[in-house]
Amino acid sequence: MRWLQEGGATVPSVGTRGASALAHTARGANRAGGLKGALGKTPLWPAVQLERVHQTFLKMNRSGVVFVAALNGSALGLGAEFSWANDIRVMSNGDYFIGQPEVLLGIIPGGGGTQRLPRLVGNHKALVAILSGKPFTPAEALEFGAVDDVVAPDQVLARAIELAEYLGSRPKPSRAAIKRAVYFGGSSPLEDGLHIERSEFLATALSSIGQELMLDYMANTDAAGELPLYQPGVYEQVLQTGNTRGAGATEVAR
Repeated sequence: MRWLQEGGATVPSVGTRGASALAHTARGANRAGGLKGALGKTPLWPAVQLERVHQTFLKMNRSGVVFVAALNGSALGLGAEFSWANDIRVMSNGDYFIGQPEVLLGIIPGGGGTQRLPRLVGNHKALVAILSGKPFTPAEALEFGAVDDVVAPDQVLARAIELAEYLGSRPKPSRAAIKRAVYFGGSSPLEDGLHIERSEFLATALSSIGQELMLDYMANTDAAGELPLYQPGVYEQVLQTGNTRGAGATEVAR
């Protein structure tokens, strides 16, 4: 709060166009890097810091790492926005809440809340929540899709680690490609989104791990005389191991 207020106090009041120009300037300054000494005490520095927050979250979204937020209490404002930037969210059950209260302070979310929350819960639910400043309870957050699971307080970290290990067992290049296709293609016009998907698909299909697993799958199909994922119990096993290596193969073929 102090960072926002003190940073804003150094900058004259501007309209949306002026603020847009400030944000574009901050992006350029951030890309240049190494400018804290020159900008640290100027009105531009808070905008540069905000740009860095956004770029950090976007780096998470492009990464093959699966990020899981373990919420052992309430999360408001930037805390909520950080959780929205994660891939999965586990929240503690209890007298807690998560949301964007900025309107009650005369501002709006600045760490991505107006963009990420609608992608999770839908435009209208996000609009009403952000307009009112009213947070979600754990039950509401789970129902609306703002979090992925609600568990007892002493189970939050264990559940988050369980989900991280489960999703993290998939091939990392595929995880990264899926995240980029969904995060950046899913909110694009259909043709643009399909282009992103095609590009990511071709890259994974031509990768060494993709080629290895596809060849293995075809060999196991030939050996068993049936597509492995259609064999009883095989799909469940594959979901736990995270890839189809050896799936459905007979002991002799292995």
